[in-house]
Amino acid sequence: MAEEASVRIRTFKREDIDKILELEAEAFPKTAYSKETLLAYAKRLRDTFFVLETSQEIAGYIIFDRRGHVHSMAVKPIHRRKGFGGMLIQHALNRIHKGLWLEVRSKNLPAIGFYKKLGMKIVGKTPNYYGDDDALIMLSDP
Repeated sequence: MAEEASVRIRTFKREDIDKILELEAEAFPKTAYSKETLLAYAKRLRDTFFVLETSQEIAGYIIFDRRGHVHSMAVKPIHRRKGFGGMLIQHALNRIHKGLWLEVRSKNLPAIGFYKKLGMKIVGKTPNYYGDDDALIMLSDP
């Protein structure tokens, strides 16, 4: 589990964009969001775009809306399995006070396993959502 004393979650700031782009490229090398897309999220969902910082760097982020839809979440590969993803999900749950839902690639077994470990359930599927892959719709309890 993450050492919470050395980690904090705060609202995204415009000056974070370059570090978030680096994180995107590491986490999603083939499908990273563009700077324009991330800045559009930052503008539209400014109250629900959070970054997780360690004492050294930005290690992850989450973007969600008030309906509970997680639009994007990533943790740097070197920071995975430290509890940071769970901290981001819990942070979102604490702010909306209802369940979260998200889409995940059906072939992304590590992510599916992670979300299941957090208690999320597969409740649907959208064929070819990612072009070459289906999206599984996952839902958390409130």
